[in-house]
Amino acid sequence: MDATQKEHPNCTDVKCNSHPGVSTVWNGLDCVLSPDTFDRLQSAWDVQIKQQQEYAESIEKSGTRRDRCSSLRRSSTGYDDFGWLRKLELRSDVPSILEIRHWSFDPLQFEENVLVKAFVIMLEYYSLLEEFHLDRETLEKYATAVMQKHHKDCYYQRTDIEGGRKGATRCEIGQNSDNECNVLCEYHNWYHAFSCAHVCFLFLTIGKADQFLLPKDIFSIIMGGLIHDLDHPGTNNDFEVKRGTKLARQYSNDSVLERHAISEGLKLCHENEDLNWLKSFDTEDRKYVENYITEAILATDPARHGGVLREALAFVEEGPKTFYSGSGSYFDRNNPRHRLFIGRLFLHGADIANPLHCSFEVARDWAVRVTTEFSRQVSKERELQLPVTVFMDGLDNEYNVAKTQISFFAFMVKPLFDSIGKLFPFLSHLNDWGERNCDEYRNVIEAFECNQKRKAGD
Repeated sequence: MDATQKEHPNCTDVKCNSHPGVSTVWNGLDCVLSPDTFDRLQSAWDVQIKQQQEYAESIEKSGTRRDRCSSLRRSSTGYDDFGWLRKLELRSDVPSILEIRHWSFDPLQFEENVLVKAFVIMLEYYSLLEEFHLDRETLEKYATAVMQKHHKDCYYQRTDIEGGRKGATRCEIGQNSDNECNVLCEYHNWYHAFSCAHVCFLFLTIGKADQFLLPKDIFSIIMGGLIHDLDHPGTNNDFEVKRGTKLARQYSNDSVLERHAISEGLKLCHENEDLNWLKSFDTEDRKYVENYITEAILATDPARHGGVLREALAFVEEGPKTFYSGSGSYFDRNNPRHRLFIGRLFLHGADIANPLHCSFEVARDWAVRVTTEFSRQVSKERELQLPVTVFMDGLDNEYNVAKTQISFFAFMVKPLFDSIGKLFPFLSHLNDWGERNCDEYRNVIEAFECNQKRKAGD
């Protein structure tokens, strides 16, 4: 952690219009700050301004006008990112399958449209277009529609479009779930959707799980990953239920957003012939794929985590068996229940796998995104006088975010991936990366505590 990050001010020091002090704007908010807080903010801001200027100059020289920027002034969130969001010049080239099929691949480094082609490349790796006579143009149009139906990434800047920056302007989710229009999602956006599909792809390929699956299972897993959070509003199921939204009522308070994503993803096929990849499957396989995708996406509901983990532990406890010629394994390729469980396990695992990324900078980027969404939800809950979601509250400094990430890994990610590593030995190293990332978060905590002690001694 550099000196700037250590000194970055705690958002709780900002008292908006609550006491005499220095009037200014912070994170897009009109604020009145104490003189001491203002001095600390100004110092950190001066450093950021210099970095911005240097970055803008490099972009101008390169002739590129697309970037993902961690600058607080340019973000649309109104929340602090502690300097954790990386400044990236987004790539417009299409990555090769060798690059995609690697743990270091980072979707956040690419322009949105590039990931549409990368999605099809993953399907091509398994010759699924030929297997099911799938049309490439139809798949690309469908993936583009999925991209557009996700709410805009707050940190994605595009100034090459006429009229300047392009933001989120859709209102569909507001009509469906009673949330406001123009929702921006730091985490539950197209990048997370692709990331989930991509991690599933790595589980299948590097993890060698594909040997236990049929081609239609593999297709369903990758496609399911892509649409598992379709039209996500940036708040969770509990928020929908507490508000008694139209979606909550429609799905009887059960896996509300997951069922909505399934419905929206299949509706794209049913209502638009140009997007209808389902027509390539015969009647039997079509029903199979729709059911497989449905069950796999439902497994991503955090409320179902315990059930998925218990099933995984049951497979571990049963031990490997010799289902066909060769060494023993935990899964029988001829058993539909086994194949479906792999899909459910992988979608749930991929959905929560960000803390396991081989790069701490990438894992940290995702962490600040999801916790910013949590902070947004808490603000909405207070505004609406709803019960506040406790684990989402207070994530306004790097200390609390780091502690939350360590706890999330320890109580949810690690137990699941301990089982995944036993069932699929080529994935057993992932928890090691998670432990290493937690060590980095412990360094954040230690630095924050030392800084607080130093301030208290001043």
